[in-house]
Amino acid sequence: MPAMKPAEILRELKKYPKKLLGQHFLVDSSAVAEMVEAAELSGEETVVEIGPGLGAITLALLEHAKQVIAIELDYEFANYLRLKKQRRLVVVRGDALAVDWTETIDGPYKIVANIPYSITSPLLRKIYSLDYRPETAVLLVQKELAHRLVAKPGDRQRGLLTLMIEANTDAKIVRTVKPGSFYPRPKTDSAVVQLITHHQSLTPTIYWPALQAGFRHKRQLLVNALSKDLKRSKAELLGLLQKCSIKPSTRAQELDFAAWQCLSQKLM
Repeated sequence: MPAMKPAEILRELKKYPKKLLGQHFLVDSSAVAEMVEAAELSGEETVVEIGPGLGAITLALLEHAKQVIAIELDYEFANYLRLKKQRRLVVVRGDALAVDWTETIDGPYKIVANIPYSITSPLLRKIYSLDYRPETAVLLVQKELAHRLVAKPGDRQRGLLTLMIEANTDAKIVRTVKPGSFYPRPKTDSAVVQLITHHQSLTPTIYWPALQAGFRHKRQLLVNALSKDLKRSKAELLGLLQKCSIKPSTRAQELDFAAWQCLSQKLM
């Protein structure tokens, strides 16, 4: 893959990266290749790319996918991609948080995206609340957030977002991407995360108000957090914890997904 020089393209377009939109363009061809590889494309899928920017990942995806739907908020970047006149590329100008990309997809699809930190959480919530979810999502996100997505029980970074991901996917970090792999350089490391969607979402098996209570007061014992927000007696809650083999001294971030499922069944 030839070297990518976004600075030169941006000068031609008379554009400057917008900090508010988190525009950091990937210039590391090995990272692009690993993102495409992690998507495990067979050549028959449609790929939705969110925030394609100048198309570094887009062009690589077109070599392996049946079709790429690129959703770009920036008018000039969307127009720049349309001028590439790639037959299997559909450019949609709009906000990925508002666009319903599933309307025109009639087969299996996957998502590949280099997305800014500011929209990662709402974008993930949107993706896994869709009726028509992707088979796989490969996301390039801030490293700290990537670790939140895969945090294990007992990890202080474990939270609501972790449990949402566990309810819907098998998640793993593929690789770390250093600041020098972007133009302009971000201040922190990033990471590529692969999310393989479960055939059936486990979201309905969780009583989310309990999780919200637990993680809202994550420094408190779980029984105290639940009692405060759910207005249930501590004696009742301690009995429910015992039935699920959860110690009275447990905090929200210490529970695995199965324990939350058990507790949810008792609380619903």
